[in-house]
Amino acid sequence: MSHQHVFRWQYDRPPSLEQFNQMFPDDWSCAAYLAKKRWPDGFVCPHCGSRKGWKLRAKPWVWECGGEAADADGVLSPCRKQTSVIAHTIMHKTHLPLRTWFLAAHLVATHSNGISALQLQGKLGIGSYKTAWLLLHKLRRAMVDPSREPLGGDGEVVQVDESEMPFRRRTDPIGDGRGRSKTGKIIIGGAVECLEDGRMGRIRLEVIKGYGRDDLHPFVLRNTYEGSVIMTDGNTAYRHLPNRLHDENVLPKYVQAHHILKHIHRIFSNLKRWAMGVYHGLRRKHADIYLQEFVFRWNRRRHYRSSFDRLLGIGFKIGGRSYWDITGKQPVFRILKERVRGADMITRQEAYEEARAAGVSKEYAKRLLDPSYPPDSISYVRRKPRRPVLAKQRTAFVFHPY
Repeated sequence: MSHQHVFRWQYDRPPSLEQFNQMFPDDWSCAAYLAKKRWPDGFVCPHCGSRKGWKLRAKPWVWECGGEAADADGVLSPCRKQTSVIAHTIMHKTHLPLRTWFLAAHLVATHSNGISALQLQGKLGIGSYKTAWLLLHKLRRAMVDPSREPLGGDGEVVQVDESEMPFRRRTDPIGDGRGRSKTGKIIIGGAVECLEDGRMGRIRLEVIKGYGRDDLHPFVLRNTYEGSVIMTDGNTAYRHLPNRLHDENVLPKYVQAHHILKHIHRIFSNLKRWAMGVYHGLRRKHADIYLQEFVFRWNRRRHYRSSFDRLLGIGFKIGGRSYWDITGKQPVFRILKERVRGADMITRQEAYEEARAAGVSKEYAKRLLDPSYPPDSISYVRRKPRRPVLAKQRTAFVFHPY
């Protein structure tokens, strides 16, 4: 596997904010960029496959098909299906302007140390911290390519080790957490490619449950090619890896592991400094996605200019993620509202008590006691559009590769 090294900022300087503002001045330019990535050879209707279509003047991110589709009897009729350039992407059903998404992706992809949701909220001028947090977590999920290749290869060396980061809840038992104890810590498995010139290649990091074979073997098999040379310390749990060569280094008591496994311990050191410096520590629930952000930044540390394009490109693959998918919570109030409206045998008082027990605020839960709630039909009156209305007369956008 060949690796080409590019010295930072010499040939890989990302666009400045001024250049970014010139490339993407409004939603129209962002929509044109997304359309170019979604349909490189021109518009294709996902419903009928026709290449005839046009974008709507009032919605630059929506295209309407101009082809014809046949029904079950073979009768042709106009398709007229509308397709959004952000449909089934990380921006699916977003209420934010497209340019806000682009600016957030530019800041996240080109910032070497990462950026917190509170900082991103101030940079983008978003009024709600929850919105900034959700936007940032959706971008983090676009940092994991579902089709990425494993590490190593035939005869190539991959250093593998495990480490831990301190973490304790108020409900955790009191203990010192020394040695192999799992108390008060997040256990992390790591792997890094060792290149022929002595440099480090790509890395992989995951949260694992323990130090045993049942946890370490699946991690190694998921993230390395068959035939790779797995270089580890004296942990016997790495022995008998199928279809891999094992280079076990049993260390004397007076020799520390970072003298032998230099690369992977440097990764762990940088990870801990990054987590404490940018986010002031990680939480167990979302620790894995923060590790994937660090992996994304490390693997593209010499490819800053293409990180933005890569981030949006992966976002087209993984599809949309809702707030409930990311947090793993259930929309309790919404479910109870549907149960009250439907035929479920539940009284309004029972729904109110169940909502309060699930943590729904009293202000919202009291709505379930109102006999007229929820109404059969709701008519929304939008005071202003979701995205700013653009001027009718504008300069033509010319697509330039990022």
